[in-house]
Amino acid sequence: MKKIVVFAPHPDDELAGAGGSMLKWKKEGHDVHIIYITDGRAAYRYEREKGRLFETEETMNTTEDELAEIRMKEIDEVTEFLGFPKENIHKFKILDQDAKNHIREGIELSKNIIKDADRIVLPSNNNSHSDHQATYEIAIGAAKELDLKDVEFFGYSLYVAHKDPREKVIKIRIKNYRDNVFEAMSKYKSQLAISVVKIYYDTIKRKRVEFFGKYSLSDIGKYYNF
Repeated sequence: MKKIVVFAPHPDDELAGAGGSMLKWKKEGHDVHIIYITDGRAAYRYEREKGRLFETEETMNTTEDELAEIRMKEIDEVTEFLGFPKENIHKFKILDQDAKNHIREGIELSKNIIKDADRIVLPSNNNSHSDHQATYEIAIGAAKELDLKDVEFFGYSLYVAHKDPREKVIKIRIKNYRDNVFEAMSKYKSQLAISVVKIYYDTIKRKRVEFFGKYSLSDIGKYYNF
């Protein structure tokens, strides 16, 4: 049995990046943990600025504090539905869109969780979204300080180019898990007001494979995605 720790910049990134794989690993008997870096409070503000928000009474009247609370509750609903133990769910609650200013805090919070990990699943390097890039830096920073030489790193790419060299690419077939992932995604109801998220959710039912770049600690800085 392996201890697998999945880093998610925001609630729902864990499903978008590795949802089917997490369920497959869980079924295989592995000990899967999820770290949620930010509280998701700025989703409506961020997407409104990008012109990707469906404006409703709820999106216009929900404060950022209220949205953060909603998203934390959605994590509970999603992870309970998927059968992950409560003690395996870790919420850092760093302010959404501000993770880059809390990398030290994130590293310290991560260390005790990943110190005995066999696999770390994280967003790719060179990420245009600041929270995703900060999550990469938090995960890698903690692993370097702990000198986790024997850990395997699985990098996932969301909304950025997948540039892992062929010899580093891992493909995990998730056809048998995608319906559960879709249902879990749908429980992040607050995110259905975002056009790109809704489109992505709708592709889950057709998804057959999840791709990762597989690396080791000594590979850091040698590859575009790692």
